[in-house]
Amino acid sequence: MPIGLELPERGAAEARERHRQSLENVFEKTNAKRVIFAASGKTYFSAKDVDEQGVGNTAIAAKKLGLERVVLVSSALVTPKNRFHPIRLILNNIRWGLMDSKYRGENLLRESSVSYTIVRPGGLTNDPPGQRSLVVGQGDNAAGQVARSDVARVCVAALTDSDAKNVTLELSSKKDSVAPADELQSIFKGLKPDNAA
Repeated sequence: MPIGLELPERGAAEARERHRQSLENVFEKTNAKRVIFAASGKTYFSAKDVDEQGVGNTAIAAKKLGLERVVLVSSALVTPKNRFHPIRLILNNIRWGLMDSKYRGENLLRESSVSYTIVRPGGLTNDPPGQRSLVVGQGDNAAGQVARSDVARVCVAALTDSDAKNVTLELSSKKDSVAPADELQSIFKGLKPDNAA
């Protein structure tokens, strides 16, 4: 979400429309070609407005303005198949419907016909980047931990990598393993686009 742009706590249709227009204005003024959406609500009831509608508004604005790629930071365990996973249950209760809203937001992005990459990190740490080798998977299986800085590196790489187009992936890291220097050059190789899964 662009700096200085805030969603109302309980978004009405008019507020969502203003938010969409604000996004379009920011994208136009900055000549944006690609965008990373890595926002999440801060309050108990904010997930629907931010993690679902915020993603949907971003997808609509991106499509209208012809952006080349939207990279979304979501979360591991968002799919309904993980509905009773203990971590998902906890996160859905910390913020009302957080994981459900994240999943619906992912689907709004997929349905928008905008080129996208959805990154679903496991548990986030504050470790420096590149300290552990990254593990990439698909299928929304439980993921381990990963540094926020490594999530950011993967998102930036996804903005322009053709192998990341229309891909959803889970991201974690291996303990006791050092990341190779060229790790990001092939991080998306072999991943299946969502429409091919």
